[in-house]
Amino acid sequence: MYASFQNNVLFIPKQCTLHSKTMYASFQNNVLFILVPTLVVVASQLLLIHRVSSLKMTNAYLDHKCSANQGKYKPGSNYEKIFDSGIQELSNNTKASRGGYVYMDYTDLDEIRFEPERVYFTFQCRGDIYGPQCRSCFATARSELIKRCPRDKGAIIWYEHCLLQFSSISTAGRINYDDNVCYNTARARPNAKSHTGDSVLEFLTLLDNLTSIAVTKRSKFFKNVDQPALFAAGEKTFGNKKMYVMVQCTRDLNAKACEECVVYNIKHFKDCYEKKPVGLKSGARVLGRSCNFRFERYPFVNPKTSSIYLKF
Repeated sequence: MYASFQNNVLFIPKQCTLHSKTMYASFQNNVLFILVPTLVVVASQLLLIHRVSSLKMTNAYLDHKCSANQGKYKPGSNYEKIFDSGIQELSNNTKASRGGYVYMDYTDLDEIRFEPERVYFTFQCRGDIYGPQCRSCFATARSELIKRCPRDKGAIIWYEHCLLQFSSISTAGRINYDDNVCYNTARARPNAKSHTGDSVLEFLTLLDNLTSIAVTKRSKFFKNVDQPALFAAGEKTFGNKKMYVMVQCTRDLNAKACEECVVYNIKHFKDCYEKKPVGLKSGARVLGRSCNFRFERYPFVNPKTSSIYLKF
């Protein structure tokens, strides 16, 4: 075994044995493990931090999709062996949870085929979730996705703290325009009021600013990595109201693709965050395989543990 560095990122080839067959984890540009120290959030007496910490502890299930077009694998098949081995590989690797992201292309190179079967895994935690919380989210997502999409070759699940996708088709570096969904989060707060038309422009301006920062600035936790954070969150006061916004892309995308993904979802889900005939809803979120964004009138990420958090 050997470890190599490219652009200050550690790439670790992985080898294991499965039923007397040698299994290799072959990586698209290898597996990206960005090492981030596990953060300990110091309790604050400020009401804002207290509210954020309370919300942060709740890792709610959000949604999932089973990819029927990829078909199902048969029990006892070689694909099932590859899938199970790949899931186990991710479960055992603590570096993924410390860094908050992993993309893995897993296959059996000993399989006698012109094109061996492959399983592609993508796992990413929200930009303020690392260490034990990230690892816990993976364990929950893995278990639930297998239950909700039994033997499906492709599926994705979203939780408050993370997303997990497995697929028989390579998804790295490409924008996924299909696996997206939007929610008007104000429905959980029936007394919440919509805001004026000016708020739509305020929200879009703030989201645009945060997206520009996400694709240009490095995370404060791993500044030695020559890669933008692809995450940013922040808050801004408009009149006597505060708006909290977050944007994140999966780290297999480059900066340009991240921007394109966010812009697409802003246009595609306009009805989700705008109230007709005029006005901005009190909260909304877009979930996607490639990017997501969210805005609320209350804090929902932890500024202390966010890789980028700004007060405008």
